[in-house]
Amino acid sequence: MAAWVVCALCALVILKPQEFIPALEGIPLVHAAFGLTLLCVALDVVWRRLKPTLAPQVVYALAFLAWAALTTALKRPAALEERGLQLATVAGVFLAVALASASPRGVRALAITLVGCAVVTTAVAIVQAFQPYGCMLAAPDDWEGKGELEPDGRPCETNLDCRKDPPVPDGNYRCERPGPLGTSTIDGRVRYRGSLADPNELALMAGMSIPLAIALAERRGGRRAPAAPGGALPRAPAAPGGAVPRAPASPGDAGRRAPATSGDAGRRAPAPPCGARLRPALPLLLTDRLLSRAAAALRALPVVAVIAAIGAMVVLSRSRSGVIVYLAVLGLTFIRWSGTLGAVAACFIGPPMLLLGGRSGDEASESSEERVELLREAFEMIRRTRGIGVGAGQFGDESSLGLTAHNSYLLAASETGLLGMCLFALVLYASIKVPLSIWLGDAEVGPAARRFAPAIFVSLCGALLGIFFLSWAYKDVLYMTLGASAALYGAARAEDARISVRVSPREVALVCGGMFAVLVLLNVLLRFLG
Repeated sequence: MAAWVVCALCALVILKPQEFIPALEGIPLVHAAFGLTLLCVALDVVWRRLKPTLAPQVVYALAFLAWAALTTALKRPAALEERGLQLATVAGVFLAVALASASPRGVRALAITLVGCAVVTTAVAIVQAFQPYGCMLAAPDDWEGKGELEPDGRPCETNLDCRKDPPVPDGNYRCERPGPLGTSTIDGRVRYRGSLADPNELALMAGMSIPLAIALAERRGGRRAPAAPGGALPRAPAAPGGAVPRAPASPGDAGRRAPATSGDAGRRAPAPPCGARLRPALPLLLTDRLLSRAAAALRALPVVAVIAAIGAMVVLSRSRSGVIVYLAVLGLTFIRWSGTLGAVAACFIGPPMLLLGGRSGDEASESSEERVELLREAFEMIRRTRGIGVGAGQFGDESSLGLTAHNSYLLAASETGLLGMCLFALVLYASIKVPLSIWLGDAEVGPAARRFAPAIFVSLCGALLGIFFLSWAYKDVLYMTLGASAALYGAARAEDARISVRVSPREVALVCGGMFAVLVLLNVLLRFLG
C-alpha cells in the first residue's frame, strides 16, 4: 500500500499536475500525499509488510541537508524559512521513498513510476518540438524566459515579430513553440515545466530512467541458488537407487528416441494408454530456443521505443550533458550485456548522437565561457567564507551572473562548505555501493533485487556524470534515485538478512580525499585557462 502511495507522491513532484489542471490549483497535494505515505508506512510496519532498515546513505543524506540548513542560518538567516522548507521537502521525499518502497514490489513500482514520468515528459517535449512558433508573454523580470510563458495566439519567426503592436505594451515577449500541458520551448530547445523547465535537467532525468526501463523489460528469473562449498556447482539430487535423473524432454525432442544404453536392453517402452493423444512434435526449425528469442524480442519492443524516444528528445533539447549521460548509461548497459560487443554497439550510437545533439557555434562558446566564470566564482566563495559556505541556495545571489554553479560538487562546496561537500560525496558513494554490493555479492536475493541492482547502479553512474554539469545538490529527482538505492537495500535485507553494506572510516577518508583532489584539479585547470 505504502509503495503505490509514495509513487503517487513522486509523480506529483515530477509532473506537477496542480500547475496545469485548474481544479487542482491551490490544493496541497504533495503535503497530503506525504502525510498519507507516512500513515501507510506505519500500517505496513504494524502488519509486517515492511521491515524498516537503515541504509548507509540515509544518515549521510540527512546530515548533509541538516548542515545545509545550518549554514544558511549562519550566513543568510533571512533566507532560512524559504530554503529550510525546500530542504525539508527534499528530505521528506527521500525518506518516504527509502522506507515505503523497501520491498521487491515497492522497488518495481517505483521504477515503473520513474519510467512513466520520463515517458510523459519526453512525449510532451517531442510534441512541443513540432508546434509552430508563436508569440509568448513572460513575467516582467524573466528576461531569459525560464519561467512559464503565456501564448497570445500571434505567429512569429523571431522575437522582434512579437514586439510589433503587442497586446501588452512593453511586455516581455518571446517567440517560442507552445506545447501540451502549458509548456513551451526556451530558445527553441524542448523542455517540461517546474523543476524540469531546464532542457538539460529534463535530458538528465530521462537518461537516468533508461536502465530502469530495461530492467522492467528483462525476463524474470528465479532466486539465485547458493554456491556449494569451495565454489563447486551444486549437483542435482540423485534418483532412488543411485541412478542419475533424466532431464525432461523439450517439445522439439518429441518423436526422437534417445540412444539405448546397456541397462535398457531387452526393455520396451510402455505403450501409451488407449485413447491417449500423442503430443505433436514441433518442426525442427521451431525450437524452444527460437521461441524464447522471439518472445524476448517482442518483450523488448516497448523499451526500444522508449530509448529511441528519449534519444530524440535529448537531441531536440540540444543538451550536451544530456547526450553524455545518454551514451554513458547505454554504453554501461551494453557492456553489461555483451562485454566487448556491447562496447562496439555503443560506438555505433555515439557518433550520430554527438553529431546531432548539443549546441554549437557562438551559443555553445558563450555557454562554456559562462560555466568557466561560474566555477571561478565558486572557488572565490569558498575562499571568502573560509570553507564554511554562503548558505544553501545563495549562490545565485552571490554570483555576478545571477546563476547557479552548474556543477553540483562545487555548488555543495561553495554553499555548504568543505564539510558539506564531503557529506554530499559520501551520500553519492554509499548510494552507489549498495546496488553494486547486491549485484556482485553472493547474497540469496529474489529476481526483483537481481534485476534492479545493476539498473540502479547504472542510473546513479549517469547521475554522477550529469550533475557535474548541473546544480543538482538538492534536486528532488536525484534524491528519489538515491532513495531507490536505499529502498533496494531494504528489499534485499528482507530476503537475506546477511546483507550488510557499510562505509568504513578508510572509505570515508578516501572519498573526502578524492573530493579535495577534484577541487585541486579544477582550480589548476581554471588557472591554466586563464
